[in-house]
Amino acid sequence: MDVLTDDHEREQVVRAWWHEYWKPITFGVVIAIAGLLGYRQWQSYQLEQAQQQAYTLYQIQTKLQMKNDNAVADAEKFIAEHEDLYGSLLSLDLATKSATEGKYDEALKHIDFARQHGGELVVPVAQLSEAKVKAQNKDFEGALKSLSAIKDEAYLIERSETEGDILLAKGDRQGAHDAYKKALDISVERKVPINALLQMKFDNVIKAGDEPAYMIADKNNTEIAKRRGEVR
Repeated sequence: MDVLTDDHEREQVVRAWWHEYWKPITFGVVIAIAGLLGYRQWQSYQLEQAQQQAYTLYQIQTKLQMKNDNAVADAEKFIAEHEDLYGSLLSLDLATKSATEGKYDEALKHIDFARQHGGELVVPVAQLSEAKVKAQNKDFEGALKSLSAIKDEAYLIERSETEGDILLAKGDRQGAHDAYKKALDISVERKVPINALLQMKFDNVIKAGDEPAYMIADKNNTEIAKRRGEVR
């Protein structure tokens, strides 16, 4: 290729190139801009839809809590139309209601729906719920098996506490003691507050030489406050 040393010659080459290619370049830019605007509009639409679904879910959950006559029918209709996170969360609410009424098989069906359609964020919650429902139905081995399926380390405290509940209901106080102690130890290790119910559960099966849970919780809360700079 000849080297273009003359400014005028280079200008003429650029003009010729632009004359030949301006249409596809301009078209490409227009498409890119339209795509960007379209994507932002789609994001806005998605956000609006998510907000609407969340609000509808909240309304139905409130109706269930208030025991509205149409609450269950509304919930079932919503779930049938939402095989997604929203439907799964509401399905867990129905599972709780069914279990409270002693309808354990029905509760487990709702939980299974949540596990199938809720995604990885809902699965551990569904498994915990399944374990609790099975324990209520005196299926202790099944309940422990459901707990063992929870692999997410974020739920280790809840898993250990629930294991303690199941073992205590089964009549295994030593096992319950160890499970509650594990939940306490993990809470201290992770520097998270120890809930009052867990404290009462452990102190109910406390053994000689054990430090009471309320004292463990008080020390833990002090350490948490120090880390936050609230206590010197």
